[in-house]
Amino acid sequence: MGSTDNSAIMTIDLKWNRFRIHKSTLNKMGNPQYVQFLVNPEEMFIAVLGSNRPLTGGTSNRVKLVQTSRHYSVEFYSNTLLCALVNMIGTLDFQYSYRMSGEVDVANRVAYFSMKTLKKNERRPPSDG
Repeated sequence: MGSTDNSAIMTIDLKWNRFRIHKSTLNKMGNPQYVQFLVNPEEMFIAVLGSNRPLTGGTSNRVKLVQTSRHYSVEFYSNTLLCALVNMIGTLDFQYSYRMSGEVDVANRVAYFSMKTLKKNERRPPSDG
């Protein structure tokens, strides 16, 4: 067994129509300048394909890192993609975000996530200060 960690994490925030890919996942994908989301409804998978140039055959999204609290990640907003995922998965609570785990195919710069791994994130109460 090798010591290479190819685990990947992505968060879907239904309240804000937001997909957040964690920096560690992007690092394993070779820090792409662009990503494209690919959905396989039959197998319940979503893939994130990385590239250093815009991809053809769909919408490419430019990668721009943002700092969220203590972590760096990249965020994408897509109501269309979110609605398609909700239609495939079924009932989800739009007041929560959900985390998906997956793995990175380093050679092909693709992160694969099974929608069966969705886990609800409990929101922290807002701080008063």
